[in-house]
Amino acid sequence: LASERTEALLAEEQSREKRRAFDLLDSLTKAGALDLDHASLHVLVALVHTFEKSVLDTLVQDNVNPIERVEASLLTLASTLHAQPVARLVAPGQAVRVRHHSPALWGEL
Repeated sequence: LASERTEALLAEEQSREKRRAFDLLDSLTKAGALDLDHASLHVLVALVHTFEKSVLDTLVQDNVNPIERVEASLLTLASTLHAQPVARLVAPGQAVRVRHHSPALWGEL
């Protein structure tokens, strides 16, 4: 995978995005004319994996399976979001394979 990169919204950008969200809510409810009695809030977490090389070059030149890296990243995210250990998220038939290529997810180093 490519090097980790984090982006944060500055206060002004956060304010702008918050205004946009409330403008959308205002439009959807016709300026409050429609009640939202049975509405629920869903949070979407976006995650992008980028590779410094093509997937094939990563596999052949670096002898690294990029799918295992992506799988480990997604399991870390799922474990955090669901507040569950990785062992509970992995199918029993896949546990040995995942544990072999990602021992840190199981607390092993």
